[in-house]
Amino acid sequence: MRVLRWILAALMLFFGAEVRAQTPDPANLTAIWTDATAAGYGVNIVHQGSILFVAWYTYGADGKPLWLLTAATRQADGRYTGQINTFDGQPFNLINNTQAWTATSVVGSASVSLAADGKLDFGYTLNNITQAKRLEKLAFVANPPTCGFTTGSRVGATNYTDVWWNAAESGWGLSMIHQGDSIFIAWYTYGSNNKPQWITGLASRQSNGSYTGTLSRAVSGTPFSQINGPATVFPLPTVGNFQLTFSNGENVSFNYTVDGITQTKALSRYVYVAPGTPVTVCTAPGTNPNPGALTACDPGLNAGDFRVALPDNGTGEVTERVIGSGTYQGQNVTIVENYNAQNVLQNRYFMQVTPTEILTLGNEAYQNGAIALTTSFNPPSKFIRVPAVGQSYTHNYVGTNSGSGLNYTATYSETIRRDPDESRTVPAGSFNGCKFKRTLNITTFGVATNIDMDLWQSPLVGNVRSVSRVPTPQVTTTTTIELQRARVNNINYPN
Repeated sequence: MRVLRWILAALMLFFGAEVRAQTPDPANLTAIWTDATAAGYGVNIVHQGSILFVAWYTYGADGKPLWLLTAATRQADGRYTGQINTFDGQPFNLINNTQAWTATSVVGSASVSLAADGKLDFGYTLNNITQAKRLEKLAFVANPPTCGFTTGSRVGATNYTDVWWNAAESGWGLSMIHQGDSIFIAWYTYGSNNKPQWITGLASRQSNGSYTGTLSRAVSGTPFSQINGPATVFPLPTVGNFQLTFSNGENVSFNYTVDGITQTKALSRYVYVAPGTPVTVCTAPGTNPNPGALTACDPGLNAGDFRVALPDNGTGEVTERVIGSGTYQGQNVTIVENYNAQNVLQNRYFMQVTPTEILTLGNEAYQNGAIALTTSFNPPSKFIRVPAVGQSYTHNYVGTNSGSGLNYTATYSETIRRDPDESRTVPAGSFNGCKFKRTLNITTFGVATNIDMDLWQSPLVGNVRSVSRVPTPQVTTTTTIELQRARVNNINYPN
């Protein structure tokens, strides 16, 4: 059993049912919590279901950096309580696809609760010393993201706040807090003496989508029981640098140089609860932190999902399949393909999903199995995922086209308005679909073409791709349907 799962198993025998809880708590406590008057230590919390994974970064009685872990479960009075564990392990440079921790012991207990003023009440008994702290969320941008819950895939997530680990090397990991174009990491691992050490870093987003920064490590600090002001001496000594390269919202490559040692680790989000239990996802300010709400009009793009688009006359069936993650012009994207009724590839799209928009960066058109035309959109074409009824927006962009001996540009002016929902009936059943009016003006070689389209997005039948999955590229069943009607110069075309 991997270490963090082992901790949960060992500490949660008396509330095993809670591990499978499907209903998340009303407030998501995921954050790094600190005391501004006592900089130099903190508590990182990741919230899943009714359980908190708590990593406490502080200093032992000898003044050496110390990290401790707690799996805290919600009690009837709203508090979260759990045992505090400490660990020894392999020096970070010797961890190689094997368990990192070598010994663990219970050294106390912790209690966590959210106060009415939004602060965190953090109480603990550690090595027979009992104390209580009031902590605030660490924010290093003006409008930090909001964290909520989801039971869906986070492959398309663009905020990386979470605990990340390598399942083959249980016992160490990264706590990430992602705000704006910066990611703060607290790396819990082990030093050359096999004792716990933690290293921090602040990374900035680069033009290629990666995040790079320097790593710092406190040499010593005030013992946890005596902290009454800054917990260590600043600035912290720099010990190396690091780079985070995300292939998607679930996986990252962590490359670092520390103490002259360079290594690369593949990490993924750490999930410590049973499948189907809500986990954390964070979103930009002003958006809904719960992506489950996005199913009101658009549930997102999950690898392996498919849907079928039918024009009004029921012919010209087009199957859309979400192939998975990839890259396009150096950016991470989700690849989506369209096949006609004869199961022949027609188009491949390169898309990015944010909490509020789906952006199309470019596409490839196929003929007889070969690329006939490649188009890059600048800026990307966009579709707002959760607009209010009556809301409209206009988006202007340019498509650069090449192929078949032609190189040309097309300009687009697109207006999309959400109309009142309408009831639709399709072979998979009836549903109350989100309806959009889409008007597109395309100018190519000086000739303008106007396209008017009624678009229905179905949350329950037409667009919940996760209901039915099939191996790609062969579609053997259809239970998810999306209806579209395109009208170009009063002529109906299959979409």
